[in-house]
Amino acid sequence: MIKLRWGPSAFVLSAIALFMALGGTGYALTQTDSAQPADQSAPASATLPAWHSLTLTGGWTYGGYDSYHAAYYKDSQKIVHLRGSAAGGGSSAPAFRLPLTARPSHTLWLQVYAVQGSSGGLQIEPSGKAFLFDDGGGMVTAYTSLDGISFRVP
Repeated sequence: MIKLRWGPSAFVLSAIALFMALGGTGYALTQTDSAQPADQSAPASATLPAWHSLTLTGGWTYGGYDSYHAAYYKDSQKIVHLRGSAAGGGSSAPAFRLPLTARPSHTLWLQVYAVQGSSGGLQIEPSGKAFLFDDGGGMVTAYTSLDGISFRVP
């Protein structure tokens, strides 16, 4: 049977073990990663995207409910983001038209959120014309959200 004693030698051994354990951590915290840039004094500032207003057409108007007005922006990865709302138009006339730099190369069919959580559709043509529609129940014309819709352009 081994008998452990707590005397000066046990205290010295535990102090050395603690020093070794913490000493390695301190060393790791003082070292820098060579892959990081040398000048880290100024953090990169986050810039907000520049949203561009979309003109609603075909009887479509601002949807209300404290939502954003219809707008888009194109990020550095050539992805177009939409936001805002629309209401009151019809599916036979375009709700808006995207400018040349924000148009898809082929027709897109995207799902949108309509009033009371119902589902609607957004068709965006290569001409930039965007049509909002639903199954005929009129939910899209009551309110449609463009928030969260994004797509890549050429």
